[in-house]
Amino acid sequence: MNFISNPANLRKWEKFKKNKRAYYSMLILLYTYILSLFSPLLINNKPLFILYEGSISFPIFSFYPETKFGGVNLTEPNYKKLNKEPRFSNSSNVMVFPPIPFGVNEDNLESLEEGTNPPSKPTLKHWMGTDDRGRDVFTRIIYGYRLAMTFSLILIIVEIFLASFIGGVQGYFVGRLDLFLQRIIEILSAIPFLYLILIMGSFFGRGFFVLIVTYGSLSWIGLSYYMRGEFLKLRKQQFVDAAKTLGASSFSIIMRHLLPNSITPLVTFLPFILISAISVLSALDFLGYGIPAPNPSWGELIGQGRERLTAWWLITFPSVALFLTILFSAFVGEGLRDAFDPKDKVVYK
Repeated sequence: MNFISNPANLRKWEKFKKNKRAYYSMLILLYTYILSLFSPLLINNKPLFILYEGSISFPIFSFYPETKFGGVNLTEPNYKKLNKEPRFSNSSNVMVFPPIPFGVNEDNLESLEEGTNPPSKPTLKHWMGTDDRGRDVFTRIIYGYRLAMTFSLILIIVEIFLASFIGGVQGYFVGRLDLFLQRIIEILSAIPFLYLILIMGSFFGRGFFVLIVTYGSLSWIGLSYYMRGEFLKLRKQQFVDAAKTLGASSFSIIMRHLLPNSITPLVTFLPFILISAISVLSALDFLGYGIPAPNPSWGELIGQGRERLTAWWLITFPSVALFLTILFSAFVGEGLRDAFDPKDKVVYK
């Protein structure tokens, strides 16, 4: 039977939806992440399109030299300055910018109030102020959210795959293979994560992929214990014996019978894996060991605020964004835990 149309799973979904706090938290995280994926179309210092001399260009998707718009250089133009020139301001040529016309790494020194130096406090132009280089804080928070969520979702996939595979193999085959893998896991779990980050960074440099590999190589260990326990419990069930009697292979038994019946730890731990990944990424960026500059990061903004305590907006806004993301993820985790609990939740008054 299809996993989605399984009556038991449909009942769990309905039970999850009854928890309004968890359900709406999930919708907020889902829709805000989807919206953040389109942030280049909504927040950018490049125009959505340009109508120049009857020709339409899309700088947000492609590179165009300044010569295409009547300039003399082969480099990409500063579109905001170009838009103020007579060929655009006093002609039929049109340049349309996104609703929030600030780039993620653009220094907005010209748009700051006269006599103001970065970091500047929130204004009508820059809703959450600017950082130490004049970059718009709101823009960097949105792009930082997209980066943090993408990082976390990739880690979730890596962690679920490794934990299911290794924990499932241990729980199903047991014996010497289980003991061998358990010794390997104990060795890996003894490796200090921060030291591993420093070692990997010194050899391969700091980067998104290096962090994914480093954190993903250790983060699956805790979840694999639960998967091993689920497989140990299920391998003695009668439906497994029946499948073996009918000649089903071990791979088929694991994939079609054991894994679908052992997803409870995977689903219930998923939001907390998300929380852990976002927290670790923000902490590493705060310490300077995470995603390298000039990539947007909540931890990097908070680190700027630590060095400039009078610039309260550099600490406040990314901290609130981090807090709300973790809070909503915790609400989702609570709802999933209750939905997969066979007993109804009891509230004592």
